[in-house]
Formats: sequence, structure tokens, C-alpha cells
Amino acid sequence: MIESTWRLLSTVVLVLFVLLITVSGYSSKRRVLVPNFLPTKTNVTVHMGELAVLQCKIRNLGPKQVSWRKVSLDYPLTVGTLLFDPQEELSVDHKKLRGMVTQYNLIIKRAQPRHSGKYECQISATNIHTHHVYLTVLDSPLHIEPAISIRGTEYVSRYEEIRLDCNATGAVRAPDDIDWFHNGHMIVKDDLRWRGRIKVSKYKPEVPGRSLISHLIIEYSLLSDGGRYVCRSSDLETVSMDVNVLNTPVKDLPKREKDTVSRSTSRMDRPNGSSASSRTLCNTSILIILLTLSSLVTR
Repeated sequence: MIESTWRLLSTVVLVLFVLLITVSGYSSKRRVLVPNFLPTKTNVTVHMGELAVLQCKIRNLGPKQVSWRKVSLDYPLTVGTLLFDPQEELSVDHKKLRGMVTQYNLIIKRAQPRHSGKYECQISATNIHTHHVYLTVLDSPLHIEPAISIRGTEYVSRYEEIRLDCNATGAVRAPDDIDWFHNGHMIVKDDLRWRGRIKVSKYKPEVPGRSLISHLIIEYSLLSDGGRYVCRSSDLETVSMDVNVLNTPVKDLPKREKDTVSRSTSRMDRPNGSSASSRTLCNTSILIILLTLSSLVTR
């Protein structure tokens, strides 16, 4: 009787112990999955016309929804990545980061003083969680001096690629255009000396929106490509850089490129455009004249 009672008590204790571990693990798991905001900047100040980024980073968001609202308004600005208030300058930067972190940043392009105020990033859950950010938009635009910079290939072996990058920034907006010059002459892609071996591209980055970037690529260089390259913006800002082309032999060029290089070298690198055929013709003419003179002297 006593032995059976001990067995029963042991079984009960074991069951209770298993239940305790299960409930404890479940509770721990529940605590870990509770969403919480990570520390980010809570006071943002920008000049009028600048980009304002209000950060909101959440760990363990799970299936819950995130919304942004301005405290002074009685409706949300965004729900998830959708704009509840369709304003052209508003957008949401949504990313999933490492460590079960989710980012929902509110982006305000070309911020104006009317955008100033208190904003909150809100998690929809049984208990509402909020993260507040204060935005101040100064009523004066940020003054930026026009600037221009150039970087790229300084030394290159003949027939290798030359690559130059030019970044021009305007005071109020991006420059309209960028021109390239080589030794004082404007580079034109359709020019005979550049045709078929040069690429020029231009683009404006979305942020900060005042820059125009141009890439100049010479796919294979000639000795005559050495010299000073100048990048000039439409704001008449200029910057220069010297490129040195070293006289080294062709290595492992495809036949098509070798043929093109050979024709270009004959046209560009030889003085006065002389060629083997013209030298042969000249030598033949001299020989005929000498034979004629020798025949007259013999008579």
C-alpha cells in the first residue's frame, strides 16, 4: 500500500514538473515576441526643402501593423506602406533588418515649415505601443556652395580602359549638364578620334537631389589619349585631372579589338597620318626616277 502511494506521488510530481517547464517555456517565448522600439533619433531638424527622415525600428514586430500619424491630426498618415493621406512628399521606407528588426521610416521630401510637429510611430496590438519623433523644419533653405569633383584613372597602360567620374553639385538644384574636355577640346562621342571606343553617361541621384554625376569611359586607350581632362558643369564650375597613358604592348586583346586598335593607331599615333602604303609608293617613285637618270647618262 505504501509503495503504491509513493509511486502515485512520484508520477504526480513528474507530471507537474513537466507542466511547469512547458508553461515556463511558453511564457518565456511569449515575452520574447513582445514588440519593442529600438533607440533612434527622436528630434529631427532640417532646413526648408531638405529631406526629413523620421526613424522607427521595431524588434519582434511579427504580424502586427505599423502606422504613422501626426499628433495634431485625427487620422493616420500611413498604414503599413500605404499612404492613408495621399501627399506627394510622403513615403515609407520599409525594410527587414537583422535580428528580427523591422524598419518603418517616414520620409518627407522637400520638407516645409508646415510639416513641423510631433509624430508617432504606432504598433497595432492589444496594448498600443507608440514611438514619438519631433520634427522641426527651419523656414530658410540650406545654403550650399556649388561644388565639383573628379576622380578616376591616373596611370594606364596603352589599350587599357580609362574611367573618369565627375560629380557636380548646384547651390539650389542639380546642374543641367556636364561637358568633358581633353587638352582644351570638347569630347564629342561622334568625333572620329573617339568613335566606337568612348561612353559618356549622366544621372541624378534621388538623394540629396542637387547633384549630377557623369561617367566618362574610354574602352581602350591610345598614347594620344594622355593629357588633361576637364569636367565642366552647366553652372560653369570646372575641375581637371591629368591622365598618363604608358607605352606598353598589347596583351591578350581579341582579334576584333586588335584590328580596331591597329587602324586607330595608324590614324592617331603616327605623325602626319603616314602609312606603309604611302611609303611604298614614295620609294617606287624614287626608284623610277633614278633608273631614268642612269639611262640618260649612259647614252
